[in-house]
Amino acid sequence: MSKKISRWGHRLGVLTPATNLTVENELWSMKVDAVTISTSRIKIDAMDWSHPNGIQHFVEGVAARLPETAKRFQFQADSLLLGISSSSLWGGVEGNAKIKAHMKEVTGLDMITPADGVMAALKLLGIKKVGVVTPFPTLADKRVSKFFNEFNVDVLAQKGLRASNPIDIGEFSDRILMGAIEEVNVPGVEAIVQLGTDLPMGRVAPIAEKWLNKPVLSINAITWWHFLRKNGFNDKIKDWGELLEKN
Repeated sequence: MSKKISRWGHRLGVLTPATNLTVENELWSMKVDAVTISTSRIKIDAMDWSHPNGIQHFVEGVAARLPETAKRFQFQADSLLLGISSSSLWGGVEGNAKIKAHMKEVTGLDMITPADGVMAALKLLGIKKVGVVTPFPTLADKRVSKFFNEFNVDVLAQKGLRASNPIDIGEFSDRILMGAIEEVNVPGVEAIVQLGTDLPMGRVAPIAEKWLNKPVLSINAITWWHFLRKNGFNDKIKDWGELLEKN
């Protein structure tokens, strides 16, 4: 399809696990007129996270299937967005860069990841000490802390909600999410960061920001913010946190 056709604006291809219900819902709620969103779903085999290495198999399977998932787009995308955070941070900053470089080689397209969004948001806000909320099992905790430490951010508190499988991530209640935010808001924390793109934090985070008077960064909102600003879109979006509304 010719690049001269502009009625669809920036044509964004989103890659997200087949189990994930939250990414599309939140992205469409934040959609801007200049961007068209289309999704391709990553087939998931490793569904049991109660096994000690369950999430490891999940992360590795997702990374391996990204090229085939991107090839299912039968339109000319302008760029890609990765709708899963664990795979983008599992190998640290270097691992994130490798995933992006491989997808560039396979598709010819640049890809924004949740790890990119986290790094860009914390850099802009000058945040060095965070509390982190995730849906992940225990095995992921050290990976999460290591990722933040690699770009000089300290994790002062981390709450893993211990989902037993990827489907359960989307089922945590607002009450549980609010409780997790409160739990990691220990003395010294400058911002709360939520990981796990299927964790429905997008509407909870702005409420918590007002309550805590500090940034509460939901992963889909900051990944979307980074995509928009990286591609020259300056839309300010209300009700999704101060980062999208003011920066």
